Amino acid sequence: MSKLKVRNLTLGSGQPKVCVSLVASNFEELFAEAMRISQMDCDLIEWRADYFMYVNDISFMRKAAYFIRYAIEDKPLIFTFRTLDEGGGQYIEPDYYFELNRYMVHTGLVDIIDLELSKLADSDTDVVRFAKQNNVKVLLSAHDFITTPTEAEMTEAIYDMRYLGADICKMAVTPNDMEDVLTILQSSNKIQSERENIPFVLIGMGEIGRLTRMTGELFGSVLTFASSGKYQSAPGQMSIHQLRKGLDVIGNRNEGVKFGKEKNS
Repeated sequence: MSKLKVRNLTLGSGQPKVCVSLVASNFEELFAEAMRISQMDCDLIEWRADYFMYVNDISFMRKAAYFIRYAIEDKPLIFTFRTLDEGGGQYIEPDYYFELNRYMVHTGLVDIIDLELSKLADSDTDVVRFAKQNNVKVLLSAHDFITTPTEAEMTEAIYDMRYLGADICKMAVTPNDMEDVLTILQSSNKIQSERENIPFVLIGMGEIGRLTRMTGELFGSVLTFASSGKYQSAPGQMSIHQLRKGLDVIGNRNEGVKFGKEKNS
């Protein structure tokens, strides 16, 4: 599993790191939610700016980012504006999408920006290079809220993200049965076996996909997402308590146990 350092956190070491999304529409709610989430047992915080009512005002966005950074202290912060096409909260102009992400890099207040693969593939923006020049990591993402693509399609999408400069490659899809869940896990296993240098996240959304949120330690995903307790930023998210329990059970590989007996220490 590839390792990636973000502030004092190492993605790809041990269990997948747990991220909670910060969703708020105004400044009062934003600061209160940031303070509340900062006290949770999460490793990273994702600001879902597509729900913030002042997203079209750059000066307000810097102020909001400062409030969040103050509240969460040294926890890594992912900046995400999720577009309507991929399940987001509101529309912004395509050119402004890249301007906004570039500006958030410029503030020095965020650690990772989430860019959608579909937007990047259709643009000649330099935002990925700009982020890297300013020591901000780039997470490229893609979402399918209807189906689960084939193993080959998911694997290829992750490889494409890496080729385009992603530090973290994320794909969230929708399994409709357990066969789809197995396809997700097979794709994850293929990626971690063939391309150990790629920090990636491969998640199945919805109730059927819950298992895939807990298997990263075995199948290679470096990051997983939990509910804040007030909002789910994607279907199927569990509470942090539920997710942590699942991670402990599924990822626990006791090498000291053999045939029902513990080895002598």
